[in-house]
Amino acid sequence: MRFIIWLAILAISAFIAAWLFANNHGHVTLYWNQYRIDLAMNLFMALSLFGFFIIFQFYKVLSLLIELPLSAKNYRSKQIEMKALHELKNATEHLFAGRYAKSLKSAQMTMSFKDTSQVGYMVAAQASHQLKQYEERDDYLAKIMHPDSQSAKLILTAQMLLDERKASEALTTLNQLQKSGARQFLVQALAMRAHQILQQWSHMLRIANSLTKRNYLPPALGKARVFEALTQWVNSGKVNREELQKQWTEFGEELYKDPSWVKLFAQGFLISGDSPMAKKILDHALDKAAEENLLRLYPQCASHPLSTTSNVSLIQKLEEWLKKEPAHSSLHLALGEVCQHEHLWGKALFSLQQVLDSTRSSKKMLLTAHLGMMRIYEALEDTERNALHQKEALRLFFKLYKID
Repeated sequence: MRFIIWLAILAISAFIAAWLFANNHGHVTLYWNQYRIDLAMNLFMALSLFGFFIIFQFYKVLSLLIELPLSAKNYRSKQIEMKALHELKNATEHLFAGRYAKSLKSAQMTMSFKDTSQVGYMVAAQASHQLKQYEERDDYLAKIMHPDSQSAKLILTAQMLLDERKASEALTTLNQLQKSGARQFLVQALAMRAHQILQQWSHMLRIANSLTKRNYLPPALGKARVFEALTQWVNSGKVNREELQKQWTEFGEELYKDPSWVKLFAQGFLISGDSPMAKKILDHALDKAAEENLLRLYPQCASHPLSTTSNVSLIQKLEEWLKKEPAHSSLHLALGEVCQHEHLWGKALFSLQQVLDSTRSSKKMLLTAHLGMMRIYEALEDTERNALHQKEALRLFFKLYKID
């Protein structure tokens, strides 16, 4: 289409020029001192156009000659830039391939060019870090001065500090990023790893739960990180009641249905002295299904040193569940332990005997039942029956733990 338009313009221009030259009968007279020159108008116009073209070309050549040094300088800069970009590409490829010495050599060649110097310093710092050349690494990091590169510099620094197990320094570096508003996945993932190294399990739990809920971590990995943090936090015994309560409310409904999570939180609440909350979440879970792992923990709501829970309410709840499942040996064992703690010897002996008579009782449950009855008969000063259960408990203990 463009070709047709230009062809039409050219044809129209040729027609107009032919018409003008054919009908133009004027002439031009030029005077120079005693000379006189007579020219036809058509010839004068042709000579004027030709003269304009010659002058235009002269000035164009003159401009090129004047700009030749600048063009040469720009050409050299362009060649340096292309070489720097090529070396930066090589440095990056060598770094990802594990050829750190070659990566460092290529990165050093990119530092002389302004546009690639900052990235070159980053690549060189990473290569030096992998080569354990920490002084050179710190020098390269210090040369990253451009404002747009500061976030990348801080993240790179935090990663390197974590590799050296300097978690406190890494957290200080990451705090600078978070103060500037950085909330991206990588920053929080690095912070989670730093808290893991420092064994700050409550902070790790909060971050892991947040990343999992926002789908920044794969479900399986996120669940594993949350479970690790929660388990280590509870096992450390340094559980804060308010913080644990906050974490419990932030968890999703699907985790409330998982007995392993409920058990960990219940243990945490017991350790922190909040036995009513432990009983509450255990009741909620056990109302749906009598899980053996949760029932083993249930009597601790009465026997734990910091417990403030009424034992009567525990007994009533267990009896309520037993009406639904009268043959459930774990329920009988839990009821026996609670009654034993309350010194209800007759009720405790009956429940524990139900455990011993049940074919569904595991060896650990039988051992616990024998130990419970042994303590009861000891309190009742029945040495004969105490010795009998003591003998059975020892037999089960040796058999269970395979002691010769």
